[in-house]
Amino acid sequence: MAFSSRSYDPHGNSFPNAAQLALTYDAERLRKELAAFRSQRGNVFSAASGQRVLPLRSIGGDPYRVDSGGPSLSGFQDTRWLEHLPAFREILAGLPAPVRGARLWAVGPGVRDTGLQSLKVGPPWGLCRLHLPITVPSASLVVFVEESHHWAAGTLQFAASWRSHAIVNHDAEELIHLVVDLCHTEATTALFPPQLQEWLAGPQALRLRPAVPLPATAGERYRCRFRVPESFANWEGLGHQMLVERGGGFTEAEIEVRSAGTVLVLAGRPFCALEHIGQGEFRLCGWSDERTLQVSGPAEAAVVLRIREGGNTYKMKVPRS
Repeated sequence: MAFSSRSYDPHGNSFPNAAQLALTYDAERLRKELAAFRSQRGNVFSAASGQRVLPLRSIGGDPYRVDSGGPSLSGFQDTRWLEHLPAFREILAGLPAPVRGARLWAVGPGVRDTGLQSLKVGPPWGLCRLHLPITVPSASLVVFVEESHHWAAGTLQFAASWRSHAIVNHDAEELIHLVVDLCHTEATTALFPPQLQEWLAGPQALRLRPAVPLPATAGERYRCRFRVPESFANWEGLGHQMLVERGGGFTEAEIEVRSAGTVLVLAGRPFCALEHIGQGEFRLCGWSDERTLQVSGPAEAAVVLRIREGGNTYKMKVPRS
């Protein structure tokens, strides 16, 4: 087990709360399309009805799953709602990085959405959350501890959503955002203001590596059993917890090679699919390169577990059978 650091900013403390990116959209077109959708579908998405979040992409394409998701067996897929919203589908398809989840989010008149926080959804962990304001009342704000922002409709905004924040709407009009979770890549770095691109290009930001398909005959060499710290399955936990648990708190794990792909099994139950990223290293499907496991060759008979945070890497080697 080991810890290494290339640059100490594991939680992105030096990164700003928000930044406007170099893409803009026709907010009026989006409002018209959304109004037509709502008139046809009734109260499937309305702050007044209490249905304040409409998932456009979610784990397995579930049309009612509104969380930001994580490692899974099926990964992120379009929901049926996106079929009826071509302008929104065009936006998601045009973003220069894999889109994990996307959802429309309504905040009603006089409402404060407080205590908002999505741990690890930020570049230090290989992820990036964006907001596209569609309907923006004049008396609405995105509030962080140190500052507040009033974002213009049609602009694409980065939000440091791993920090506590709130959305406040003091107006009589409903506020609507498109919220998108991306994997962080070199292409997303190019969308940020120049003064932030150096930080995002450095070791403090984790970039998604391309998947490397396994040859049909290669999968069997990675089938094995081993034990992992319980914290490895908690993708929202801090990386150093894996090292703290070296004295106990382990779970039986297995890599299964199935006709549909490679799966990580924990305590006898399928936990998530695995994506091969080269040299026997796998990331968790639906997540980023923040945590991976690498199966060594027969000579070493071990599995290397890694958790990465903003230039820091926590590593543990466990025997396999």
